[in-house]
Amino acid sequence: MSKEININILKDSFNTLEECYNDYLLQTDEKIQTYIKDSCIKRFEYTYECAKKIMNKYLKKEYDKPDKELTINNIFREMYGLGFIKNFDNWILYREKRNVTSHEYNLKETYDIVKIIPDFIEDVRYLIEKLEVK
Repeated sequence: MSKEININILKDSFNTLEECYNDYLLQTDEKIQTYIKDSCIKRFEYTYECAKKIMNKYLKKEYDKPDKELTINNIFREMYGLGFIKNFDNWILYREKRNVTSHEYNLKETYDIVKIIPDFIEDVRYLIEKLEVK
């Protein structure tokens, strides 16, 4: 990458999400599993935010994209076109799920986020790998 972008915060948040999700899968006590589920959702939120910010910084630094062009859909579209994300629709879904947690705290909808975490983990891992190559 011609202009260095520090992805360590993204890697750290990703690692905490992955670790927490693995703990969730291994937990058999329903009450403790619920606590871990809450933590998974929080870690999904900040990992998503970190990923979005890194993508934004990348497009600004590497392609001189102005803020007015960097709507969230455009960020995902550009990064998809550049091969940094595999599936544009997944990232739109992640944004929608993130909005559920920030705008309306519906417990059932919030807990449904846990179902998409495996795909999110895979997609963030892919993003990190691509950013490390650059």
